[in-house]
Amino acid sequence: MIINVAILVATLIIAAIAFKLVIPYLLPFVLGLILAVAIDPVVNLFLRFKISRTAATAMAMLVTLSILGIIIWLAISTLIVELARFLANLPHFTRVIETQSILFAEKLQSVTEGLPPEFAGHFNKNIENLTAALSDKLSMLIKDTLEYITTLPTLFLIVVIMLIATFFLSKDLVKIKNRVASLIPREFHSKLRIMTDHLYWASIGFIKAQIILSIISALVIMVGLLFLHTDYIVTISLLGGLFSPVPVLGVGAVFIPLIVFNLMTGNNFLALWLLVLFAIVVVIKHSLEPKILGENMGIDPLSVLISLYAGYELLGVYGFILGPFTLITYNALLKAKAFAWIFQEGVRPAAYQDPDSDE
Repeated sequence: MIINVAILVATLIIAAIAFKLVIPYLLPFVLGLILAVAIDPVVNLFLRFKISRTAATAMAMLVTLSILGIIIWLAISTLIVELARFLANLPHFTRVIETQSILFAEKLQSVTEGLPPEFAGHFNKNIENLTAALSDKLSMLIKDTLEYITTLPTLFLIVVIMLIATFFLSKDLVKIKNRVASLIPREFHSKLRIMTDHLYWASIGFIKAQIILSIISALVIMVGLLFLHTDYIVTISLLGGLFSPVPVLGVGAVFIPLIVFNLMTGNNFLALWLLVLFAIVVVIKHSLEPKILGENMGIDPLSVLISLYAGYELLGVYGFILGPFTLITYNALLKAKAFAWIFQEGVRPAAYQDPDSDE
């Protein structure tokens, strides 16, 4: 047990170092390999029609991208309609914010007038410091937004390279598997197959779990907004579901600006209920996350929870993704009994007998 824990910790550390050093340069190809493996069942489906693997890969990518494109188009169309409504109401919102700012300043002035001079000066100084801090935060937010916008061409290039890599990796996936298998001793092939199968299905389970959690978050947000009779329900729900898998920030990326906006426009009651809804969504998501991840990945929820926490402590936000994937890899190695080979000192790998076999 102690050895297993030590190996898990060592694996996490090595994976963290490798992730930080290698992933920035190989990201399009890593994503391409993941997509190639993900669409392989679709490719095999088209291969039943006795066509070449190149044609099957092209058709599988076309079908997959078409489905994704339709979903994205429907989502963007809805977002554009509601964004147009928001922009049409923007002058009204601006006037309301200006009015609320003037009223707030007048209230502050009336409060300070009734205070002793030394308290009034201290109070005004704190208000100035708060205003300066908020201004700095706003400037930083604008700067970060502009920096993100400038990365869009790079992001587009990564997507293009990823799609090209997906095509070639998928087309030659069988050759790649055979090449890798030829580099590994034959006695390890059955164990390797067990490990790769577990990695594949557990990784698919991880993605499936994130989709389920995103849908749950979006539905909870939609029900809550319907109860509150707010505008832009579809847009806010879609954005909430979209940001739900984002580590740490999550649905807060949608709710926090929304709460601040309603406070600035004087809708304090709605802002309070949005804060309550935000808390409900976070509690529901984090309560269900270990269980849903565990069920879909074939791992017990407590181990998933530990991997999420350990990954975050080691890698920060990236650890929320790498932690569970490291756990998947470790579990796959256990199922393939890889550690049994490692710790049987003086025994050749070929002499190792699988306890489950009849030999």
